[in-house]
Amino acid sequence: MPPSASDRGPLGVYVHFPFCSVRCTYCDFPTVAGRDDRIAGYLEALASEIASQQPEAAGEVDTVFLGGGTPSRMTPAQVASVLSTLRDRFVLALGAEITLEGNPESLTDTVLGGCLRAGVNRISVGAQSLDDRVLARAGRAHDAAAARSAVARARAAGFESVSVDLIAGLPGENLDRWNDTLRAVADWEPDHVSVYLLESDKDTPLGRAVRSGRTRLADDDVMTDVYERTVDVLEERGFAQYEISNFAKRCHRSRHNLKYWTDAPYAGFGLGAHGYVGGVRRSNRRDLDGYIREIGEGREPVAAREPYDPQLRLEEAIFLGLRTVDGIDIAVLGARYGADVRARFSAAWERGEAAGLVLWEGSRVRLTRAGRVRSNELFSEIVSGSL
Repeated sequence: MPPSASDRGPLGVYVHFPFCSVRCTYCDFPTVAGRDDRIAGYLEALASEIASQQPEAAGEVDTVFLGGGTPSRMTPAQVASVLSTLRDRFVLALGAEITLEGNPESLTDTVLGGCLRAGVNRISVGAQSLDDRVLARAGRAHDAAAARSAVARARAAGFESVSVDLIAGLPGENLDRWNDTLRAVADWEPDHVSVYLLESDKDTPLGRAVRSGRTRLADDDVMTDVYERTVDVLEERGFAQYEISNFAKRCHRSRHNLKYWTDAPYAGFGLGAHGYVGGVRRSNRRDLDGYIREIGEGREPVAAREPYDPQLRLEEAIFLGLRTVDGIDIAVLGARYGADVRARFSAAWERGEAAGLVLWEGSRVRLTRAGRVRSNELFSEIVSGSL
């Protein structure tokens, strides 16, 4: 029987705002640029979806994540309206984490102050790189100075939790100087840093340029070295790694993103948004006009819904849980999914342990540092061993 949302604590809610001033070359998220005339209609449809759809998502909510796209392009009044709709639908827990993603050029004093008053208490600044030429080539609408200023403005506005996003390996990035980038960002004194290794296998302008040979990227050995240096530098500067790509100072882990990695329930509203409630995964359609039209006609804008499959959910819980430095408790997962996790995936565990990729501590298993670098090898082994 699939679990109910309440079986694993409060719900998280992801809300997607797809509008951007420009579309970055590497972006594979459901976003649109040059369609600002549709913002009002989109927000009306979004409010309707939150208010009347996905009845399986219920109960207390302790994290909200406004992602995109560029949610900081909403006015404070629009942000307040979205949060008010959520409060009408759900019970927001006292001290709930409410995050807003923003690009530096749109995180103005007015936006920051208004969002803080609306209830947002965590800001995630998309810096991506500190090389202005790299930023321009990637299609970003800001420079490094604007990113630094956005972090300072967020702190001055009164936000007690500020995060910075970086992407390692963007075309033109001088990776010999990557340590300098990390140290510079640490000097801004954020509370949290996310560092993502560039992915170029998606159908994006960057991905097509790489496949055609028009753009070359750093090879796997170079990126492995970059990853190792990232961990070293950030941990030296007081940011503890808690997930493969995420580092935080004390008490500043992203509580919302941890739901994705710890098999916790979350609802997703908006264009292309994903949800995971009652063991069922669902995702909304990614085309803007279709999303607005279907909601206007009283239909769910769902593109895909995966029925509950305990074997598949168990595998996902292992993959995602092992991304965290805390790893997974196989006794807990075994009880949840009715499986002997150690026996079912014994070959993968044995090979992973022999290769120095995993470490056991009682019923808990976690990736070693080498395992986090080579995690895909272990994950492939788990899938192949379960077929």
